[in-house]
Amino acid sequence: MADPVELVPAWKQDNGKIGKDAVDFWRHLQVLPPGVSPEQRLSELCAAAYAGDELIGVSTVSLGQLAPVRCRVGFFRCSVNPAHIHRRIARRLTIYSRELLEQWSKSNPDEKVLGMAAVLENPNFDLLGTRPIWRGADLTLIGYNQLGQQIRLAWFDHARTQRPSSRNC
Repeated sequence: MADPVELVPAWKQDNGKIGKDAVDFWRHLQVLPPGVSPEQRLSELCAAAYAGDELIGVSTVSLGQLAPVRCRVGFFRCSVNPAHIHRRIARRLTIYSRELLEQWSKSNPDEKVLGMAAVLENPNFDLLGTRPIWRGADLTLIGYNQLGQQIRLAWFDHARTQRPSSRNC
């Protein structure tokens, strides 16, 4: 039987073990885009998934404006060791990361982060990619980027937008 999976928070924490494990994970799997070093991603770590002592998945979040909704959001990314894909780690990390980011956003209102967004870069998302709303994470399809990749957004419960005459949230 496989080790149970433990999800561990990393958002806005300086956890040396998770950081070292994440750098090793990214290097071993070679999942970062060209020109991006593992060390550059450390400040974006959101959550880690462990099976025993083995890091089997990580999520990262970068904060920025989502142009179609004119609001500041956390842009979510997730990577899972292919040997553990059958364990639904990506789904679990997505839901867990959304909860972490929402709690942080609510506690830090000056940051004005109103939701979590994701761009579907993986073309192998099978049936999940065809559903307009991903239950659990509440990521809703809101459009497509120039590459034809889906853009999804989950609004936080405490989010409030400006009136239509205003240009920014």
